[in-house]
Amino acid sequence: MKRPSIERLAALALAACAWQSAAAAPVMATPTSVIGNATSAASDIPEFRRNDAGIQFYRFGIDQDALSGAPDQSALNQPLDNAARIFVRGNHFYRVGPDGRANTADDARVRLYGINLSFATNFPSDADAARLAKRLRKLGFNAVRLHHMDTSPGTEDNPPRSLLTPGPYPSFNPTAVARLRNFIGALGREGIYVNLNLHVGYRFRPAVDQLPPLDNKAQETAMGAPVNVYYPRMVALQEDYARQLIRALGLRGNPTLAMVEINNESSLLAAWQRREWSAAVPKAYEPELKKQWQAWVMRRYGAYAKACDTWKTCSGDSAPSLLTPIDADYAAGKIAQWRDKIGGKLQTIATRLLGPSDPGTPSDAGEAIRLRDFLQFLADTDRAYFERMRRAVHEETDPLVPVTGTQMSYGGALNFDSQAGMDYIDEHFYIDHPDYPGKAWDRYDWRFRDSAASGGELRRILGLSLRRDARKPFVVSEFNQPFPNRQSSEIQPLMAAIAAAQDWDGLFFFDYMDGDNWSDTPSAFTLSGDWGKFAQTGQSALIFRRGLMAPLPPQIDVPLRQQARLAIASVRDIGAFDTHLAVASGVTPELASQARVAIDVSGAAQVKQAPIAADAPLHSPNGQFDYAPLQRTIELRTDQMRAFIGFLQTRKSGDAAASVNLVGKNRGFASILVTALDNRKLEASRHLLVSLAAAVTGTQAGSSPQRPKEIVRYKNDSQWVTLETDPGITGRPSGARDVEGPVWMERTQAQLNLRTQARRASVYPLDGSGKRMAALGANRAALAGGVLTIQMQADAAEASPWYEVVVDE
Repeated sequence: MKRPSIERLAALALAACAWQSAAAAPVMATPTSVIGNATSAASDIPEFRRNDAGIQFYRFGIDQDALSGAPDQSALNQPLDNAARIFVRGNHFYRVGPDGRANTADDARVRLYGINLSFATNFPSDADAARLAKRLRKLGFNAVRLHHMDTSPGTEDNPPRSLLTPGPYPSFNPTAVARLRNFIGALGREGIYVNLNLHVGYRFRPAVDQLPPLDNKAQETAMGAPVNVYYPRMVALQEDYARQLIRALGLRGNPTLAMVEINNESSLLAAWQRREWSAAVPKAYEPELKKQWQAWVMRRYGAYAKACDTWKTCSGDSAPSLLTPIDADYAAGKIAQWRDKIGGKLQTIATRLLGPSDPGTPSDAGEAIRLRDFLQFLADTDRAYFERMRRAVHEETDPLVPVTGTQMSYGGALNFDSQAGMDYIDEHFYIDHPDYPGKAWDRYDWRFRDSAASGGELRRILGLSLRRDARKPFVVSEFNQPFPNRQSSEIQPLMAAIAAAQDWDGLFFFDYMDGDNWSDTPSAFTLSGDWGKFAQTGQSALIFRRGLMAPLPPQIDVPLRQQARLAIASVRDIGAFDTHLAVASGVTPELASQARVAIDVSGAAQVKQAPIAADAPLHSPNGQFDYAPLQRTIELRTDQMRAFIGFLQTRKSGDAAASVNLVGKNRGFASILVTALDNRKLEASRHLLVSLAAAVTGTQAGSSPQRPKEIVRYKNDSQWVTLETDPGITGRPSGARDVEGPVWMERTQAQLNLRTQARRASVYPLDGSGKRMAALGANRAALAGGVLTIQMQADAAEASPWYEVVVDE
């Protein structure tokens, strides 16, 4: 979940909604609805414009309502009926099939390629609901995640920003509820499921919700603080909210409801792990959690004295107090200090005396046992909350609906325990999330690394496989490589390909839009306006939903016993989980390039791999995936799809069947996808779509002539970059991330060579509505010796992120 600042929200509320026409040159429009309408106007003559580094850009705008032709993936979806209801069978999602019953012969596997909707985007007008649903269907999405619906209680009605009013929780806004119910119906008619989020951003208010006071006279709980997990009145209020919401939205037996998330990015384990304990346990709430801890100890040991005897840290029958992360640091530090003292030349003796360096090896010291007990208590408390909410969801819908608790990175290894009763596992993932050195979410002071999956971050994507429970479906409900990262066009095809190879069950891009008004310029996490990502969305949906990348044939279940999970949770090091798997089983994230990988929480699996080095070239055994870390390039290679991603430079990448090289002066980065649209092998296909994308940016306000907004160093720091400052804003290091239009796309001049059985071929650059422009001439598209050679973005008039290939055998 990305939490925008007040400044960001205010700016979005005041921003004008602009829509670009289907032409390559932009057209500004005045909105007549929340979504807005494009209007026609005279276009500038197409041209390339150089930035200060000499890199060329061209203007491009996409008319999402008019989108048709090759980029339109509407055919992937069908309206949802009772046969489409989703349930969990084994470790995957299935539809119940025409007989309407689960676990029968007509069940059909389903993968969800989805997108997040946040704040007001969840509550479009009736007319806009139908338009938005059609837009998402065209992009190949078959699911949306309804997110941040509880975060901003208010009285706005056109559009609402929240399901809630400022009254006592839960006080529902009837306009928001009615709009959302209508929108869910519109989504179902377009074959799009919903992922319902329950508690995301609501902050409990003691004065309004009849709760004890918070520390420092705070008026509301901190965002994500898990007081709501254990405090009885808060839990009861959340259950009431869930029940009322499900009833109001008509979700009982509704086939559009795919899944439910209980508590976004929050748990007691996460608060402990992230050292956010004071926000999780305010002083007035501490007695309640302490009472629950003492009851847990009594259930486990039968008497406080027996617990003290085991822990060797107390005596008598006195009731134990709560632990804090400081206690954990102290206990872990004592062991670490002794290890360091005995280290060096005596490392072998140290290992013999203190145990192996595997963080998954439990210590038998009393302090360590007490710490593990307390962490197990936190996991059990999280679990009790999750399971109570799951029961409420199932009572209001039906027992088939898949439910999850929170994300794996918000709790770590013990989340496998706290979510033992959940139906699927969920995770979030970002490359190059912005950093805020000063005030969180400061509009004019932020920075990023401009990193790339192909430049080293691929390891983190592969590492997601180590967060999957082998028994359950796996979903990544948020992922992005947000604007203005210049390599961000790589994120969707790579996530889709790896998820397909790992045989995961759901991916949800974050997000489509989160503002009150709708914009068509790049803005932080949004897809709308970020035409580089947008251009490759439909093909990414094809990769994942149609399985253009085949699942890797071997399945390796990696053992992770409960004692190892407890020991890992006891260590402050955030890398302890990965270290344990590497030491105990030889398993590193790179293994996910060779096999499907998941965690066996029973610990029964026997695995000992030869570790793969982090900087090693990776080649999948089925030949579909290659990663060259030194060249910083990734190639995907299947019968119906080819992809060339990374810093391709001017060298030739590929093979005799398909190859590409960049031409002319450029940064050297590109994301190039080739997919067959007719389900044939590429060589025999009669209809292909080629997309190529790199960086996207907006226009520097006040520039004349208009020019692309630049990436600059952050305060002259060579390790960080940001956007150049906005005119009129002084004394701040950054420009706003919601940039002005028109949108500029980085020129990616490239030569593509495709082996084909065709006798004739026509190649059409596509305009912003997906319509064909004039076919490329013989000097741009030539067929000779069974090879079609295409020169793309060679001329400004032909510049497009899309090229459609039609062949006549």
